[in-house]
Amino acid sequence: MDEPRGGGTDPGGRFVLHRFNGDEVYRFRSAEMWLGHATDGGPDVDAVLWFELAADDDAIQRCEDTADAGMAPTAEVGIGLAVAEADADRLVGRTFVMPGAADGEDSCMSLLYYYEHEPLRDNRITVLSRNGDRFRLRWTAVCEDVNFYDGSKPPTRVEIDGEFLFRDARA
Repeated sequence: MDEPRGGGTDPGGRFVLHRFNGDEVYRFRSAEMWLGHATDGGPDVDAVLWFELAADDDAIQRCEDTADAGMAPTAEVGIGLAVAEADADRLVGRTFVMPGAADGEDSCMSLLYYYEHEPLRDNRITVLSRNGDRFRLRWTAVCEDVNFYDGSKPPTRVEIDGEFLFRDARA
């Protein structure tokens, strides 16, 4: 497999879908994390830390059943934070957990898009390091299989590891 890209404006990293019939492996096309104002997070939530990732169209490896479609998945998760926690200087070393929606429910705060939007569940996002406005993350989650939405296949395990560009959109 190719090595992840890094440096310059290209985000370095891998987006892997561990499916029942093999792994689909992608480079990052874009990867951002940003702080925004919370609009409906409850009394203790003042900000939302969003993680957004789009895979490169040119996959490193695809599974046979989806190869002809040429899909490039995207993933996003929003984590509600108190204003005291919403500080970029305090993110390294933290792990954020977002369970996602319960089975049969939809979520707009935790999604994977492949052929259609699908809730991401059991999200664990660990901020490993920082270099200026780039943070290295490790993100794991699960979702319904990306080609069989009927529950007939085991869940797809999502594994994301790479650099995310940070911005504070609250200003």
